[in-house]
Parts: sequence; C-alpha cells; structure tokens
Amino acid sequence: MNQIEMLHISSLDELERQDSIEILDVRRGEISESFEDLLPLDEFNRSWEEVTLDDDIVAESLRFDELAVYWQTRPPLPEFFGEYRLPQPYEILVQDPQETDNLPGRSQKDFVGQLRYIDHAYRSTSGSVTYLRMAPNTSPLEIWHHDLVMTGGDPYPYGFVQLDLTYRQYIEMLLTTKGVRGWQYLFSDVPFRNSPIEHLGDNVRFMLEKFPEIFPDHDYTDLQRRWEARR
Repeated sequence: MNQIEMLHISSLDELERQDSIEILDVRRGEISESFEDLLPLDEFNRSWEEVTLDDDIVAESLRFDELAVYWQTRPPLPEFFGEYRLPQPYEILVQDPQETDNLPGRSQKDFVGQLRYIDHAYRSTSGSVTYLRMAPNTSPLEIWHHDLVMTGGDPYPYGFVQLDLTYRQYIEMLLTTKGVRGWQYLFSDVPFRNSPIEHLGDNVRFMLEKFPEIFPDHDYTDLQRRWEARR
C-alpha cells in the first residue's frame, strides 16, 4: 500500500476503536489499478483528449476497488453521523455521464456531462455526491459537491457548489472529517446560517466540538476557522 492508502486504513481503524461510534457498514477493498495504469484518458472518453489528471492524482492515488464507511454516534456523544464511499480509479473513468435531459440550457448540460463522482452517500440516501469535473485544459481539476438542497444556481444547476479543494485534498480531508454529513460546505462559499444548508450545521459543529477529543492526532484548527467564518 502507498502512504495515502495506509492513512485511510488507519482512519477506519480509528473509527472502529471508538466505543462512542457505531460502525453500520465498512468496506475495505483490494488494491486495484491506479490512475497512472489507466492512462491515456481518451481511451475511456474521446472528449477527454485535452483533459489532464493533476500530478498529485497520478503520482499517488487510492487504488482500493472500494473503500467505504457508514457510522453514527452513540451516547454520550450528541447524535450525528458520517459516510463516504470512494470508488476505484477505473470506476471513476468508466462512469456514464450524469442525466442531463431535464436541464434547460447547453452550458448546464455540458457542465453536468463532465462530472464523474468520486464520493457519494451510498447507504443513508441523503443525496450527497462529490464530483471530479473532467474539463479540458483545466488544472487543477475542479471538485464539485451536490446535495438535495437549493444551493448554487445560475449559470450552474441548483444543488451544485464548487469546493476549494483538489482531488487529493478532498481525499485527505476525509481522514480528518471521517465523512461527517455536511463537512464539504466548509470548503464552499455557502454559509450555514440562514441558508439551505442550515440543517447540516449541527453535524459540523458537533464534529468540531468532539472530534479533537476523540481523534487527538488530527488537527482541526483550519476546519474550526472555516466554521467560524460560515456559521
């Protein structure tokens, strides 16, 4: 295993060791192909001839054929939960484009057609999905998050917000957040208060109050700063 893979296995171990956290589902897949093994991209999609994977994606990526966890807290922790499922590189590249028939304009159809999911709520059915945007001549490749809320909007479809993260940074943030519901909005321009995501604020607040105590090896300083700027 490479370094990021070992860190993710350790992160799952951290969750499983906590008596105050109940693991509802966990999946530790086998090592499969890397992004580097699968190049060139245009063999998967002809429109990707001018799409370039960033160096930090190619150099060291998660190669598990599946890596996932779904958990919830137990007393004495307040009630909140987390979830993520990270598909293998091959699954990302062979995905069919998202459905675009119900979108009003060509620009929105083109945007959604470029998205490939890299994380999604696979058990809770909360509707949370994070995408890598396979756009030509773009570096770093953009990360977009979608939820069943009325965030964002013109010129993009409602529900989509861009995250201030690269693919590698997103994968690394899961080590700290453990996939807490709503953590992605700490890296968006959407405030938690008086907004469509206000109901997600408690999850994030509880994480920032409790995780520094139960996961002391992780630094939550930047996340706390981002929370204060958006609460």
